[in-house]
Amino acid sequence: MRRVVTLSLWMVVLLAALCVVLFTATLYTYERLTAETLIAELRFDQTAERRFTAHLRTGDRCEERVLPLVGDQFRVDTEFLKWKYWALLLGLDSQYRLDRLEGRYRSVAEQNAGRNVAHDLGDRNAIDLVELAGSLGGWNFLLDATYGSSTYEDIDVGRIYSIYRTTTGIITRSVPRPAALAPGESFTVTINGACGAPSWWQRFAAATDSQVVAALDFVGTDRN
Repeated sequence: MRRVVTLSLWMVVLLAALCVVLFTATLYTYERLTAETLIAELRFDQTAERRFTAHLRTGDRCEERVLPLVGDQFRVDTEFLKWKYWALLLGLDSQYRLDRLEGRYRSVAEQNAGRNVAHDLGDRNAIDLVELAGSLGGWNFLLDATYGSSTYEDIDVGRIYSIYRTTTGIITRSVPRPAALAPGESFTVTINGACGAPSWWQRFAAATDSQVVAALDFVGTDRN
């Protein structure tokens, strides 16, 4: 009997440790919300009428992603997390992460009838913090509020767009594209923070989270 109780306690401890790791992995996909910050830069090359190639650079990934877009405009969506007051006292700042990039038409009729392309900029995690907080109801001790913020602009291949996170949401500013920057060439982005390697704990949490997500996908596929 004692052996069974000991084994059960170890199972509880391991399960709790796994939950902590998965929670951390999800948290690492968000960025701290402290002051106005440059979070992304965009430039575009036109490939056909209302067809563009977007070149996206973000301060957290330190790399460029090349994504197709359709429409007259682009839109960037961001997800924000605001923690309970006790979490703020412990130093857990409000956070954000980029959620989606998509094309947009000026005309509502064209938006409803035309082709649309959207790209998921967020990472899928084993633990969905927003869904978890909602399922807890009155027992939610994590999140005070979750909300989204969007910004959109006309696509102009002659400009470079900077996406800034502010205390109230996100905004877009743009500057003329340098004449020497021909279509297809890379461009320099100012990044808020160094592009250093993640800590061992962040790598461990992310790897564990990926394994759990893969396992859940396998189980879901097997059931179908």
